[in-house]
Amino acid sequence: MRARGQGRGRGRISTVCCCALLFAGCGALLLAACGGGAPVREDARIVHPLLETTPVPSGDDAADDPAIWLHPTEPAASLILGTDKRSGLAVYDLSGNQTQFLERGRLNNVDLRGGIALDGGMATLAVATNRSSGSMDVFRISSEGLVSFTLEVPLNLAEPYGICMGVDDSGGAHAFVNSTDAEYQHWRLNPGSRLQPRLEGAWNLDSQPEGCAVDDAAWTLYLGEEEHGIWLMPADAARAGEIRLLDAIASGRLAADVEGMDVYRGPAGEHYLIVSSQGDHSFAVYDLARNNGNNGNNGYAGSFTLAAGGQSGQGVQSGVDGVKETDGLAVTAAALNDSFPRGLLVVQDGINESPAANQNFKLVSWADVEQALGLPRP
Repeated sequence: MRARGQGRGRGRISTVCCCALLFAGCGALLLAACGGGAPVREDARIVHPLLETTPVPSGDDAADDPAIWLHPTEPAASLILGTDKRSGLAVYDLSGNQTQFLERGRLNNVDLRGGIALDGGMATLAVATNRSSGSMDVFRISSEGLVSFTLEVPLNLAEPYGICMGVDDSGGAHAFVNSTDAEYQHWRLNPGSRLQPRLEGAWNLDSQPEGCAVDDAAWTLYLGEEEHGIWLMPADAARAGEIRLLDAIASGRLAADVEGMDVYRGPAGEHYLIVSSQGDHSFAVYDLARNNGNNGNNGYAGSFTLAAGGQSGQGVQSGVDGVKETDGLAVTAAALNDSFPRGLLVVQDGINESPAANQNFKLVSWADVEQALGLPRP
């Protein structure tokens, strides 16, 4: 852990608009014409989203980050939480219909976990960064899927931004929250099995982060530094000195900003990190089972984009528009229904264009991602 402002001396890459220029090491990117378009990945596989949610209530850049709640007994009744970073938190069913909206102000990122030891029982909690109040909002989710605001936790941060959750083997709930000035904080939400959040420690990156994800089984925290790349470390502020690089924008596999990320753990040992590469509208997949812990073999399995129309790998002609400029994402390996037999990937769509409407979230069958990238199936 280091004090704010102490850099590691890493270089930075900026995008330059030049029709004839390909940045060294970025041969997979074909830069758009000098009118200002984003780069397009030539090597990305194409996947088609199956469904989309109702647009968020607020206009302009509003939808941001989703999380997936699994129903304890009826997988098809699972829900999606999604932030409207201008007005609150939306809840959707697996058909994309809005079932709830909680007006809480400028909620930016959201994450959730079940299996939390609380008040003598087990609970499911969601947390979100609230930029209106400078706080961490805590929500409780009932066994029927009703989301209710529970607690506002003040944060001594410049501006709360990204957040992710993990649950340890004892049912202890942990939240990792970052700010726009590159500070990270680690909170224990339920010390003594009481909802009395306690700050465990803090550390800094060199530049602005946002997306993060906890791999509960490995107790590993993955962090996105928007203009640099992906880091990993033990999910413990006291071990921030062990942070190391998984992949960098300089590799050509990512294009700034590095945004949302989540971990997929399948029933037969499948183990992936999915990351939004916002600058080229793609999603990078890392096979964590093949990651030997150094940047020379980080398990990169390929990238995909989400395109409009077309037929999914399950023979569904969806008619849903494609996805661009994704902020947050969430994934689960749970078999939810016939549309999502190998799990569900939910991504924010920065340009909801057909029909033109406020931003929303797209629902993607993980089986289609597996097929497109040639990922092994059990």
